Amino acid sequence: MRGAWFALLLGVAACNREKNPGVVVAATGSAALVEAADENGASPHVEHKRGAARVAGERLSVPGGAFVGGSTPGDRGRDPTIEASQQEVSLEEFKIDALPYPNDPSKPPTTGLPRARALELCEKGGGRLCNELEWERACKGPEGHEFSGGVGWDPECAKHPEHCASGFGVLAMGGALREWTASDVEPLKGFRANAAAAVRGASADVAAVDHRCAHRVAVDATAGSPDLGFRCCYGSTATASIPAPQWQPTVQKVEFSTERLAALFASNPKLKSLADGVKYFRDEASATTVLQRGKSCPDSTAPAPADTLTSSPVVWSPVPGEELLLVTGQSSQNRSFIVAFHRLRGDRYRVASAMIMDDEPGPVALVWNQNVRKKLEWAIAWQCPGESGNITYREENRVAITQR
Repeated sequence: MRGAWFALLLGVAACNREKNPGVVVAATGSAALVEAADENGASPHVEHKRGAARVAGERLSVPGGAFVGGSTPGDRGRDPTIEASQQEVSLEEFKIDALPYPNDPSKPPTTGLPRARALELCEKGGGRLCNELEWERACKGPEGHEFSGGVGWDPECAKHPEHCASGFGVLAMGGALREWTASDVEPLKGFRANAAAAVRGASADVAAVDHRCAHRVAVDATAGSPDLGFRCCYGSTATASIPAPQWQPTVQKVEFSTERLAALFASNPKLKSLADGVKYFRDEASATTVLQRGKSCPDSTAPAPADTLTSSPVVWSPVPGEELLLVTGQSSQNRSFIVAFHRLRGDRYRVASAMIMDDEPGPVALVWNQNVRKKLEWAIAWQCPGESGNITYREENRVAITQR
């Protein structure tokens, strides 16, 4: 699987058995599918906007208004527990230093200071430490670029950050330096015990995806580091913030019509063959059939008391900030499928992973335990080799559907 938006297409041979008559068609609706590049990262064809600071102390104006902060679920390098999911943010007009402090093209950036000292130096110069969403707005520019000044990462910006400009002309954002902001990263049970300072930008030698404008990390505010500087902003203090995501139930059944699902399939070249005659399996009948088939497999054991079987659409939340729509069903070509979609704002979806089973009448059941966050199971015949497997949320925040 090359990326979370690439379908994982695996053929599974079906056993010789009668087709399950228990299929149903759900109500109507509509939805939109979002496609993305195969990878976010460095490209020899990407060139950032160029610029240069003219004088020491240069400040640039960023107009007020709304912009889309955060990143798209499924983006390579995105950590959903800390990075916001495409939120619309309104900011007042502000000014920002063209370069990191001391904002002088003849001097190197000041680094190694704790956040409190950075704040003092900004105030001494009549400014304030930038809010992290101001920093992101200045980085994305009026075009809303994923990287400062471009749609992809230009490695030259790590070598000469002072000449790489955002769409607003702000220099050296995310190129070779991390930067303090005045914002905090809220605590999150299981991930962060205490609040920490929100740091934006990236060091020169990190992965390309970490140079994204939305990339965000939590750092102890008392720390200092040679790759950690800051820049100052001017104007009314911004209060916009990024709330911590909330823990959701591991799995919840949802209504999602076959018409909506067919529309998603039809808009994706790898899933287009599933768009005709989409049907869901009958829920209770499917669970009974899958378990009954499993009794013929020598190593099959009964599901645990906490296990739940369903063939209905569900929303899976393996970690806070991540929601995945999981669907199983059948198309008119006698193809069964399991597909995972990232849920985005505005009733949009993005393919995370898929398995297509040719000449397989199903039913296919999803199996989960509310206490097991990052793994579900699927089965045509419970615990039978070749007719069951896992749906796993991996450490790199990717979804894999595999066959046992």
